[in-house]
Amino acid sequence: MEINHAVQFKDLQLICTCSDDFLMNDKEFQQCLKGCKWSTDGLSILTNSEDKRLRIFNIETNETNQCKQLHKVNEIKEGGTIYDYVWYPNTMQNSNDVKLILSTSNRSPIHLWNAIDGELEATYRVYDHVDEVAHVNSLCFNWSGEEIYCGSYGKLNIFRTDRPGREFTEISTKADLHRSIISTIVMNPVDRSIFAVGTYSKDIGIYGGNQLMYILRGHKSGITQLQFSPDGLKLYSGSRKGDNDIVCWDLRNVGQTLYSAERTVTTNQKICFDISSDGQYLVSGNCTGEISTWKLNQIIEKSDGAEIVLPLNSKIPVHNDCVNGVSLHPTLPLLATASGQRHHENDNDEQQLKDTDISLKLWEII
Repeated sequence: MEINHAVQFKDLQLICTCSDDFLMNDKEFQQCLKGCKWSTDGLSILTNSEDKRLRIFNIETNETNQCKQLHKVNEIKEGGTIYDYVWYPNTMQNSNDVKLILSTSNRSPIHLWNAIDGELEATYRVYDHVDEVAHVNSLCFNWSGEEIYCGSYGKLNIFRTDRPGREFTEISTKADLHRSIISTIVMNPVDRSIFAVGTYSKDIGIYGGNQLMYILRGHKSGITQLQFSPDGLKLYSGSRKGDNDIVCWDLRNVGQTLYSAERTVTTNQKICFDISSDGQYLVSGNCTGEISTWKLNQIIEKSDGAEIVLPLNSKIPVHNDCVNGVSLHPTLPLLATASGQRHHENDNDEQQLKDTDISLKLWEII
């Protein structure tokens, strides 16, 4: 992300918001958004929501090429609760009819969708011990897009993208990662033979050439997200309720943490964070309706025996409800945020109505 040096992530200017597309008429159903992601070409935003739908929004611009509004161009219905969803990494720039999305949902195979027309392009199936189709919990393309990495309970499955069906390579993780669900997978952007996985048992596994090399431990709750720094030398990890820290791991001294960044996570849902492509800023959602930002290129003196907590750069209110999705534009100073969460039945009705915010917003970073 090429941020002008005058931009210090001190404030955001709202460009547009979209909420009508997520409203439900069923009062018994608690709709909420569950994250947002920019496409690799920066032209579309993908959202996940409680109603088992993926929605694709394009940015409409005016004559001066300034962002004007979010326009929903497609909607994809999955069969169950959507666990993970990713854009194909190398969007075909010269094609107007192909833009791919991979998704996994409860009790369903893995689906590869065409985001332009909403058609199903391919299906990948993992089978359980009684030879029935089993879902996976996490997804990731390798950097070329030629392989699909899938995580589930106690195993990783690797598919060739051009070979739909049930042909895959399987890596068992039960012996080393506490027989837990693989909740997140991420590829190293520099050494592309290395990838990391996080589990709900709080373990982080670092793999090289599909072989486990290191295990990182230190979180108090299950891991929900991992992200490498752009230089591939650091790994950031975030977890769910019970652990507010985003932890930065030093991969040059494996097992050592450089610092942590404190946010507010009071639910088990995934609260996303993102890193600017120049590696200068970390931004995270909070359950308080705010985003927090930290500057990463500052020098921090470490006291003997003391853990370093990264100083907060800014905290900015953006929604009236939990901010579960944050996604930085790949090249422009733009931020997409998504909000929503389930509210308890015993919540005060008036207060619940006040705090409910189901919306996708687009911001300019200033």
